Amino acid sequence: MNNKKTALISMSALLVIVASGCGSDAGTEKPSGSATTANKNKDVSIMMSYHASLEQFQGSDNMNSNKLINIIKEKSGINAKYEALPKDNPGQKVSIILASGDVPDLMRITGKSDYFKLAQQGAFEPLDELIKSSIPNLNAYLTPEIMDSTRLDGKIYGIPHRVAQKVGAGILMRSDITKELDLKDPVTVDDFYATLKTIKEKKNLAGLTAAAANPGAFTTSFLPFASAYGVDTRTVVKNGKLEFSVLQPEYKEFLTTMKKWYSEGLIDQEFSINKDVKDRMINGTSVFSTSYWADAFTIDKSMKDKKTSGTVKYITPITGKDGQSGVPEEAVVGGSYWVIPKQAKNKQGAAEYLNYVIGPEGDQLLTYGIEGQDFKMENGKPVQTAEQSNAINWRTLYFFGDTDPSFFARLGAKGFLPFYEPLIPFKRNREETVFSPSVEAFDSKSTELRNFGEENSLKFIMGKRSLDEFDKFVQEYNAKGGKAAIDAMNEWYTKKK
Repeated sequence: MNNKKTALISMSALLVIVASGCGSDAGTEKPSGSATTANKNKDVSIMMSYHASLEQFQGSDNMNSNKLINIIKEKSGINAKYEALPKDNPGQKVSIILASGDVPDLMRITGKSDYFKLAQQGAFEPLDELIKSSIPNLNAYLTPEIMDSTRLDGKIYGIPHRVAQKVGAGILMRSDITKELDLKDPVTVDDFYATLKTIKEKKNLAGLTAAAANPGAFTTSFLPFASAYGVDTRTVVKNGKLEFSVLQPEYKEFLTTMKKWYSEGLIDQEFSINKDVKDRMINGTSVFSTSYWADAFTIDKSMKDKKTSGTVKYITPITGKDGQSGVPEEAVVGGSYWVIPKQAKNKQGAAEYLNYVIGPEGDQLLTYGIEGQDFKMENGKPVQTAEQSNAINWRTLYFFGDTDPSFFARLGAKGFLPFYEPLIPFKRNREETVFSPSVEAFDSKSTELRNFGEENSLKFIMGKRSLDEFDKFVQEYNAKGGKAAIDAMNEWYTKKK
């Protein structure tokens, strides 16, 4: 109760200060530190999110003094000073900081809803002019579509923290077991069913395992199978409008298939209470699972450490009757945003520093570290061992996002690439609402609706609720706010087109 009261007081104070600032120089559109003249103020304060890497510094090193940040300060010409938000209740702290008037020059805001809410309240500097004049590296860093997704009333108020990962998971297969049974990689839904039947008959195994015990886990575990019915994303486009996937006839078809597989013992009978699938894949008590690339690495490594003959590989997502298939594209925007508060003292310096860090030189420093210490050059290319990469793991806390070269370099150094790269060619299905602004009626109901959909999907598959009640489920979903949510989102989507 006290936390809520503090947050309300802080937000009220923020509104008063923002409103009073609108009549002063601090509230004008022009950023302090003219973009057309050299910026003499080289002190830039940065407020980052809490990062586990903060606990990894050794000796006298800290976030403001270590071999990498010292070089970045020298080469950028900016004296950057970092602070971190608390691990708990960071949103409340953000409100207090913005309301106080003693703000950093650059700040990370987590969550689409908070970003748009605070931008609407006038807490942030519009960035369009600063981007044009002082952040040219942004053109190669983020696409116009991603930048447009941050606009409020036509203006950009934040720069999304870039996500380099394109895809997270796929159907992982114990290829040694399918080879033993002389089974080819399944291509279609029917092929997959036939493969599971053979595994059941010859090995007495439930070939497909999943972990659906935690909120959100059911959706993730069955995404490649739902994609064969065109319903693996949160929403689908029908007749020029967005509709919730879980309410579509195709989703009922997907559930019908999964129920059949489950009732025949082809799906792990404990999938609804499983919190993990790695042990089952390692021990060979299951043959298929939807697994993230990092988990595939762990499974493979464990089997090698135990000196078993087990092998794993990703198979191409299975296709449905209409040729539909794929995996969901990872959300590239909406997680967090870098903003310059309206009352920041050095807006120009903040822009220049951000531009340096996301540029080629800054990115290479944060990717590999220092040549001769953290990597070496071979045939004109940086080479870094897992030990060298791990020794400077804390470097990621300075990221304003992730570039593709940096992401691939870190995966390569740690041995993850053989498990990530096979996922890249797979068809990726895009979720349109990722690119929407914050829509209150949609965002506020998102978790509740997801949980309700998963809860009933489990019941349908396990026979605890008859699929004859699917239409009733649709009505219940809409009554819980589903219809209002999708109608509100379509106000944005239909105008976007």
